[in-house]
Amino acid sequence: MDHDSSQDLRTIFHNVKVPEADVTKAVMNILEDEKMNKRVTFYSKYKLSTLIVLASLLLASSAFAATQLITLTNNKGDVIYEEKKFEDSNFPDYTKEEQLRSLKAHGLGNDLLQPGQAAAIYMAGENTEGELYIRRGAASGFSDAATLRDELKQSGALIYDRLQDKYDFVTGALTYNPDPLTDQKEAELTEQLAQEARDSKDGYAMRMLDVSKEGWSMIVTYKGEGQMILVQPMKMNEKLTIHHSEEPSAETITVDGVEMLYSLYTSGSQGIRFIHNLPSSDFHIVYYIEATKGVTKEELLEIAKAYLQ
Repeated sequence: MDHDSSQDLRTIFHNVKVPEADVTKAVMNILEDEKMNKRVTFYSKYKLSTLIVLASLLLASSAFAATQLITLTNNKGDVIYEEKKFEDSNFPDYTKEEQLRSLKAHGLGNDLLQPGQAAAIYMAGENTEGELYIRRGAASGFSDAATLRDELKQSGALIYDRLQDKYDFVTGALTYNPDPLTDQKEAELTEQLAQEARDSKDGYAMRMLDVSKEGWSMIVTYKGEGQMILVQPMKMNEKLTIHHSEEPSAETITVDGVEMLYSLYTSGSQGIRFIHNLPSSDFHIVYYIEATKGVTKEELLEIAKAYLQ
């Protein structure tokens, strides 16, 4: 899954066939969920819509990384998160027609799918042109932590009523990922829907996809004492790659044996990102926590530590 901090239409709405470690379905789907991620100005800086927060008293070690590739690994030593500078050559040069088809598929997903649903949509183009897109419905909203906890019970997610005994739960938004398609299944589905789309006066065909609720993305906000905390966990079984318009930099901090990436932004807000490994599972949770500038680095780290349980 890949995300670009200076994305244009092609990256935001086009389903690139580049597995998770690329801007593909996993990331593309998360990007589409920016419809649930209409953050306040304080969050707009967050370049790809995933967030992170940490605090500093607990760190056992600290190092500054300003290299081309910033990574986090799981407990097996596999790189499952990376940040790097956006290189235009990494992405296909989509035509305007392709971008418009992608936008239309995005709109159809918004209009036709309910929260918790996902579908494969084939958009027919001129002659034999066309493409298959995977789209999800809007996020499900939650106004209390208990209901969200009940929805995600046994998923490994930690959802608190309060953080640091002063930041109260305000709202949560949850989107489930569709079950992944095998290459063979995707090819068969593409062939079937392509014919249906060309036979249809609407120029598209859609098929609902299974959603087992194993993979998801979520945004939770907390407020207190004039400050705001945003927590964004994503449960996935693939690598997440984030592309920045400039060379990325982050401070690498180790808290209770867990490596985290800490960033201080020009706005004064700060964020932290880390991996929570799920026992006996191929899935993991990528946590990003961000806080307004009135929250200290030490407090952020304490908040992050609460999600290591």
